[in-house]
Order: sequence, then C-alpha cells, then structure tokens
Amino acid sequence: MVTETVVELRKIRADLDMLTNLYSKLVDRLIPEKEPEAEDLKAIMSRDRIASEAELLKVLDA
Repeated sequence: MVTETVVELRKIRADLDMLTNLYSKLVDRLIPEKEPEAEDLKAIMSRDRIASEAELLKVLDA
C-alpha cells in the first residue's frame, strides 16, 4: 500500500534528481573540463617533500 506521503516523496526525489542533472550540465558549460598541462601533470605526479620544524623555523627566522 502506497500512501500519499510516499507518492509525494517520490515526486520530490524525481524533482531533486532533475535539478541535480540540470545543475551538473550548467556547471559543465560554465567550467569545461580541460586536460592538465605537462607542468601541472608533473606537479600532480611528483612526490611532495615535507619540511621539518627546524627548516620552517629557519625560513621564518624564528
């Protein structure tokens, strides 16, 4: 047995799905995805070096 509340919740869910889809399409139009440049790929793939506390204090002259 489907109550009136369940029917309304399903309608709301369908509306939310539609709005999510529209928002996604709008974002894709306004901010298109681009392939990263070689420099960006290198930065993404390279391993980060973590500075020690002593190095940080030396740079900050503390």
